[in-house]
Formats: sequence, structure tokens, C-alpha cells
Amino acid sequence: MRLLLSFENPWCLFSLLLLICLLLIAAALLSYSRSRQRPALRPAPPEQPPRPAWQPEVTATAPFEALLAIQERLADMQRHLTPGSDDARWLEGFRNDLRNVMDDVYWELYHAQDDTRDALLERLDAEVARLNQTIGAHISATISRETDRSALHTQLDRLRAAVDEA
Repeated sequence: MRLLLSFENPWCLFSLLLLICLLLIAAALLSYSRSRQRPALRPAPPEQPPRPAWQPEVTATAPFEALLAIQERLADMQRHLTPGSDDARWLEGFRNDLRNVMDDVYWELYHAQDDTRDALLERLDAEVARLNQTIGAHISATISRETDRSALHTQLDRLRAAVDEA
């Protein structure tokens, strides 16, 4: 009875409601802080399939071996350039472009039927030889002149076009 009499005063009722709200806020903050302390358990990422290895019947072809040799030659040249120089950055970009073309060549040779493979190998052999000749002519002295760079990119585009003709 005495408890009910204390609620007749509006300030007592307000104080009790305020106390209940504060307890609820404190419980929510405590729950939030505990959830932040424990790392949430995440499911393991799905198993990634292994990257397929290059097939030797593709990589043993003359054009592909020549492209690998060109890539290695350019990497050796880049090691002798001043790191961070304009020439080094350009050569790195050119090597990345060449690598993309090499991937295209690989997959075209991999998926080519026997009857179209010989024609593709002949086209690639001619274009890779021209690319090797262009690299020898334009990179031997310097690669900073725009004419040299455009000649190299033109030859790389011709190689890319030879792959796309298949």
C-alpha cells in the first residue's frame, strides 16, 4: 500500500521511469560492447580452384617460346633502368601489355583445332619475328622517344590482330 502511495507524486513516477530507461540503455551499451570485443565468426571462404598450369603442347611452340624470350629480355632491360624513371614505367606498362597478348596467344593456341592451328602458328611466327625485330631496332638505344614507343605499340597491336583473326 505504501508503494502505491509513493506513485501518487508525479515526480516519483517520473524518477522510476527514468531509472528504468537508464537501465535499458546501460544493458544495450553493455551488449554492444561485448559484441564488439569478440570477433564475429565468419564462414571460411570457398575453396578456390587451382590455376591451371600452361600446357606444354602450347608453350613448346616456336611463337610462344619467342614471346617468352622477348618478355625475359624486356625484364632484363628494365632491371638496368633507373627505378621510377619515365622509361622504366613505360617499359613496365609495355611488358604488361605484352603479357596480356601472351595470354591471348596461349588461349587461342590451346583452343585451336588442328586444322586452324598450323595457320595460326604461321601468322604468329611472322608477327612475333617482326615484334622481336622492332624491339631490337627501337629499344637498343633508348625508349624515351615517342616514335620508338609508338612503333613498339603498333607492332604489339599487329600481333594482337594476328591472334584475333583465328
